[in-house]
Amino acid sequence: MGESMHRKIELQAPADFTYLYGNTVALSRQKLDLHLPPSANPEDGPDPMRERVRELVDEYILRTFTSASSSISINGLDSSSPQFPFPAAFTAPAETVEYEPYDGHLASRVTSLYAQLESLTTTVAQLRRDAPRRAAETYAAELKKVIEEDEHDDLEDEESLESGEDHERQTTEDVDMPDADQGQKDNASDSPSTNGPRRRSAKTKWDLHVPLGTDHEAELWRTGEVAEVYEDTLRTLLRLQGEAVPGDETNATTDGAADGNAVASTVGKAERASQAVEVVEKK
Repeated sequence: MGESMHRKIELQAPADFTYLYGNTVALSRQKLDLHLPPSANPEDGPDPMRERVRELVDEYILRTFTSASSSISINGLDSSSPQFPFPAAFTAPAETVEYEPYDGHLASRVTSLYAQLESLTTTVAQLRRDAPRRAAETYAAELKKVIEEDEHDDLEDEESLESGEDHERQTTEDVDMPDADQGQKDNASDSPSTNGPRRRSAKTKWDLHVPLGTDHEAELWRTGEVAEVYEDTLRTLLRLQGEAVPGDETNATTDGAADGNAVASTVGKAERASQAVEVVEKK
């Protein structure tokens, strides 16, 4: 009945309980230094009586907080829960903070490194502003240069083609003269050095030659009469198959039937004739 009348002390985090325990231990150290002050000589060893009193006080504080943990709830967890951090947290080693003496050399080095970092940051920001513009200008200049070179090459090719055509036209139209042969030979020795590279760079002309068979067949292809050859061939195939050929009256007048000249009909007639001969010979 008495347990139901009293609520447990509610804490939000284990650090709250540890804070209370740490403050209690710190106050006990102050009282211990007040009543049993340490020796002023650091060479003296620890006072046995002082150490014994400190052990007894620490044991009493630990026992007190351990007994009080059953009446405390930390974020909904009571002392019966396996996740309850106390009293195991009391005996855990406390976190200590150590401070090193001030080092001027390290401080100056840190300052120089921060200055270098600021300088590099400024350089990166400047490059972000200028690098795209420089890259675009360089790309445009290179592209313009390549286009001009291509146009120059095209003009040289056209000039070489025109000069080659003019030269061929002159050689075909000119009349051979005995007196000019020697001069042409002398000029020919000098012309390869000047016109040679241009002729090499000239584009090659390709002629497509399609074999058309004999001269007669080639003439049929040129005049367009090859269609008649295909038409005659098709009619012959239709006659061999026994099919009626439109516009052909020879089939109907000679046999009176569409399959009179068919290969199948002819073969059938020959087989029947051979069978009749065999029957007559047996008799």
